[in-house]
Amino acid sequence: MLEEDEQALRELAKSCRDAKEKMRYLALHALSIGQPVALVAKIFCVDESAIYRWVDQWQKEKNLADKPRTGRPPILDEKKKEEIKRLVAEKDPKEYGINASFWDTKELQLYFKMKGIDISREAIRSALKEMGARYVKAQLVYPEADEKLRREFAKQFLKDLASKKNSVVILFQDEMAAYCSPRKGYGWTFEKRLDVVAPQRGGRKRLNCFGAVNPLKGEVIQMSSKESKAPALTKFLGKVNDKYLKKQIWIYMDNLPVHKSDLVKEFLEEHPNIEVRFLPPYSPDINIQEQWWNHQRKKLLNNRCFGSTHQLAINISQFGRQTPPEEVMSICNFSQIENLLR
Repeated sequence: MLEEDEQALRELAKSCRDAKEKMRYLALHALSIGQPVALVAKIFCVDESAIYRWVDQWQKEKNLADKPRTGRPPILDEKKKEEIKRLVAEKDPKEYGINASFWDTKELQLYFKMKGIDISREAIRSALKEMGARYVKAQLVYPEADEKLRREFAKQFLKDLASKKNSVVILFQDEMAAYCSPRKGYGWTFEKRLDVVAPQRGGRKRLNCFGAVNPLKGEVIQMSSKESKAPALTKFLGKVNDKYLKKQIWIYMDNLPVHKSDLVKEFLEEHPNIEVRFLPPYSPDINIQEQWWNHQRKKLLNNRCFGSTHQLAINISQFGRQTPPEEVMSICNFSQIENLLR
């Protein structure tokens, strides 16, 4: 039945570069020179039904190439995209056994993994952007800040830094309240704002964190306390003094009343090697300790729950100890102060 196509099949078998297609031409050429179907199927290790399909295709199309394929189906089909959209709108990962207060790509990836579906965070992020979601966080501004005073501070600080860089320990100090309930960071939403229901006051167990960073050495000093008043601050200053015993220390603070309390003044009189220097009012952006707090919130506190203030304190302490000095120096730098003079 293929005798008249023998020459064409021979040429196509010689010229074809695709291995599978070439095998089909060779099989049909064997038929064209009188070989039986059973023998050809045995030689080429295929079922006889395959041989008949190739013959049928050849007679209809004079071609044995594979048909174009539609391609791999997308991992995130429309059904999964709608599921993501619904989850983000609900803002309740805990409902699905995930310890978070809103959805980020990490939590969405975990959600699908729990269902046996492996999807990359980048695929999820792309789908969210495609559907119109925005990754948002509020930005704070301080209209009360005196820009002239801030520039004067920056000028004097950089001058002092250049002259005393190697003989004085430079520290920036600040306090932060940490809660066992999640701190709200970045998250996905299809609305203008990302609103998350606030926990009841009784469930917001609070821990006061005292911290100081040495941007020149990449050193972090931290202490947790259940109170935020002068006794706790003087205890923290004692910890600073123990670390830099007998060294001259400049420690920059904001203008909270507790920083100027009588108890703190008494401590400083007893430790003349420590000099407290105050930042301009309404200037948390140039308190370098705030850079460390922001990093710690993002990497440790945002969107996470802790069972107790003790567990929270342990996690905060470990996080500070485990961060390499090089990473601390890259996070905590003088760029915000330098920018005031540009």
